[in-house]
Amino acid sequence: MNEFVTWSHQDSHAKAFQSLLGPQGRSIAAKLKIGPAESAKICLNCHADNVPEARRGKTFLLTDGIGCEACHGGAERWISSHASPRSSYREDIRTGMYPTADLNERAALCLSCHYGTADKFATHAIMAAGHPRLSFELDTFLALEPVHYRIDDNYRRRKPSFTATQVWCRGQLLATQAELLALQGPMITVPHAFPELALFNCTSCHDTSMHRLEWRARQLTGDMGPGTVPINDANLRMSWVIARTASYADGARIQNLTQALQQSVAGDPHQIAAASAQLHSALSEVLAKVGDDPPALRPRALLDNIIQAGTEGEYRDYLGAEQAVMAMDLLMTESKLAGTSKAHLDELYRLLQSDETYRSADFIAALKILRDGLK
Repeated sequence: MNEFVTWSHQDSHAKAFQSLLGPQGRSIAAKLKIGPAESAKICLNCHADNVPEARRGKTFLLTDGIGCEACHGGAERWISSHASPRSSYREDIRTGMYPTADLNERAALCLSCHYGTADKFATHAIMAAGHPRLSFELDTFLALEPVHYRIDDNYRRRKPSFTATQVWCRGQLLATQAELLALQGPMITVPHAFPELALFNCTSCHDTSMHRLEWRARQLTGDMGPGTVPINDANLRMSWVIARTASYADGARIQNLTQALQQSVAGDPHQIAAASAQLHSALSEVLAKVGDDPPALRPRALLDNIIQAGTEGEYRDYLGAEQAVMAMDLLMTESKLAGTSKAHLDELYRLLQSDETYRSADFIAALKILRDGLK
């Protein structure tokens, strides 16, 4: 019964609206010329429970930010049963509560703001105006939130429960699916001077020096040459690891389709959309297999594949390295290896403290040391 206290005192969602009133929020709104951030729909759609006024109850407060109903749905029909000791979780869902215990639904809800949808998206213009870059990893983000529930025997009797590895796998695959859908929409296909640049890998262009000539080919970019701007494939690389851990054939198929997607950047935007659709379909098949928790997807096997890809240079950019380290952290914990290699993992986190100081050569060298310590 401490959900509200946890949310109000520890969860950043409770402060989402207030952040619009600070210097950064006001600066972004001024640069975008959208009026006050606290009344701009483009801001409120993710920083508050911005439901239509006709649906707001008497006690509704926009200033609550991302409160209970923003994630669990309008409570008019289910709040009474939810507060009753005789209620059940299934009854709450039947009367309108959002099914956050379902991993697919949970990830979709989180991604609707932490990645974006057709109706709300942190564009390149918004980030250029000062909004922080968005990234997403479901398991790590849940731990940092922090969650306001405890998975005990009582929880397991009422709701499904999952390992950190299962949450990570599902989150990565669904995040990749969201990105691939965005690549098929108007941000890519409608004619612009440039397509929506937030869909591409920002660290392939933004660097601290024009003289850091660190470009190297990667497995998933295939024959793309230097100077070509790749699609943001940070989550996609993790999905590729999941696929090739599940089966060699799945991994090879995802790799080939990803290379085709990256190479389509040099062509017509509709080629990007078509390549994205093919990859989306293939990953849907992988997602269906992961839903059954195949024996191949064990934490140690996934960890070894992530490390192997990294030592071969697949995370030369900051975005890829960021996803890899979050994954290694939880997979090492699940494999009961965290204690033996904590210092090496801490070093990888140190190298990721800032995208401005990140150096791929240092990261690869530290990753090899961690790999050798796990043998």
